[in-house]
Amino acid sequence: MLLIFSFFTLLLGIFYLIAVERQVKSWVYLLKPGTMVIIILIAVMGLENQSASFSWWILAGLIFSILGDIFLMLPKDRFVFGLASFLVGHACYIVAFLSLPDRGEVNIWIIAALLVVAMFYLIKLSKGVLNSGGIVLFLAVTGYVAIITAMVWAAFYSQQPIIQAGAILFFFSDAILAWDKFVGKLIYRNYLVMISYYLAQYLFAVSLHLL
Repeated sequence: MLLIFSFFTLLLGIFYLIAVERQVKSWVYLLKPGTMVIIILIAVMGLENQSASFSWWILAGLIFSILGDIFLMLPKDRFVFGLASFLVGHACYIVAFLSLPDRGEVNIWIIAALLVVAMFYLIKLSKGVLNSGGIVLFLAVTGYVAIITAMVWAAFYSQQPIIQAGAILFFFSDAILAWDKFVGKLIYRNYLVMISYYLAQYLFAVSLHLL
């Protein structure tokens, strides 16, 4: 079943990118959350394989993520609502990762690299964010950068490579999305954002089967 649902995740993700490329909005609205629904079902199938704490927090993170997807694709600008949904989702992932056994300290150089990258992005985004939504939006984006950085740290703290890979991909996806929105348009934005995003969420969901 895992293999079948993984195939459907890949298939719907490809169809979504085609729909975006051809600007078929009805299919975009269907396939963007539809792909996440399949990923959520993968997580549901693995709920009994892991501790209740880890499994249910991962599922909660996926559910808040699909809410964020829906807010961000609405015709009207719901960026702040989407941001808030993903922020809660990352908080759920942090709790999930910290609930795993066999955790270990994170290398100081990894922590330093995370802080440098986070600060660099926040500085690069600041002008565009302030111009778009003023200090309120800047504070919201700052909070989001802090929480997703903490999520990546928690992934490394878990000592689980599949979770670490998912967290890095999620960070990359959001970094590309933010750059495109507040700094400058990127030609392959949809591919870079969505491929890394879906893969990150898939790795989180499939971790319930593999850990």
